[in-house]
Amino acid sequence: MIESYFFPEILHRLPFVVKSIGQYNVYHLVNSLFDLRVSGADLDCDVFHGFEGCSLYSMRAAKKRGAITVLDEATYHISETIQLFRDEYQLLALNMPKWVEKGDLTIKRKYLEFKVSDYVFVGSEKIKKDFIKHEKRTPESIFVIPYGCNLERFRPGKKEDSTFRIVFVGIIGVRKGAYYILEAFKQLKLKNAEFILISPIDEDFQPIFNKYKDIVTHINGVSQQELNRYLNNASVFVLPSIVESFGMATAEAMACGVPVIVSENCGMTCQDGVEGFVVPIRNIEALKEKILFLYNNQKRAKEMGQEGIEYVKQFTWDNYYSKIAKAYNTILQTAK
Repeated sequence: MIESYFFPEILHRLPFVVKSIGQYNVYHLVNSLFDLRVSGADLDCDVFHGFEGCSLYSMRAAKKRGAITVLDEATYHISETIQLFRDEYQLLALNMPKWVEKGDLTIKRKYLEFKVSDYVFVGSEKIKKDFIKHEKRTPESIFVIPYGCNLERFRPGKKEDSTFRIVFVGIIGVRKGAYYILEAFKQLKLKNAEFILISPIDEDFQPIFNKYKDIVTHINGVSQQELNRYLNNASVFVLPSIVESFGMATAEAMACGVPVIVSENCGMTCQDGVEGFVVPIRNIEALKEKILFLYNNQKRAKEMGQEGIEYVKQFTWDNYYSKIAKAYNTILQTAK
């Protein structure tokens, strides 16, 4: 049975609410309202599986009824995330968000969710190691379950021109490492090259983006069908994230046969030198080196793209569901 609680989402659709308290606060208010509503439902179950940021009250309620609690964590431990953000905002000389500088109820909530959860599901081995470090969790209590990619929707296609095109997909701001790829592109000064960034721009990052806006193409958003076309016309996909969960767009680019350059902090990475390259965070020179290699070796770039098509086949939603079911079985068998 699927039951949907739509009423908290209404807040997202009321411009005056967003304007008065800010998008960050609306997002977390919606999560809290949803969590409270779920906590009052019939939670008589063997395993309660909740998503981070919106499961504290419902996990507590389910646990009182004897359920085993599973917390689904999309990204790095909040302590690691805060430190990475703090360092980044200082390096870029940007005003630090209050939740990074001092923490808030939302941050406290995340720590409490860790404490009430029996198991944690994460999307990559690197995030698992991060949780073991910060939460002193046993490896057996953390399951690595990579997310899936829609391989029916994202498919290889013929490139329509000869332009060397870099594509970046993701919120354009501090978290995704946008500054480093913008600066790398500016310094490279490649001929017959284009850099397309697809997604909204974080408000606090706008002053930095404005310095590069005349040399790049920014598209605020596209449909999934349009995104497939943009990826088919890409020469390389780049995601140099400082803090990343899985990075679904990386898998989508691979599915389209595009070589990728991702940071070491991305959940969805490639085999370095096979389907693309993995670079250190905050490293403009490494980005320039790998982009230039693909620019000068387009035959090898196409080979990497073909390798990516094969590599990404393991990241399907069917495989994701299968691993979820296997994890549930392991948890229930352990509880006996």
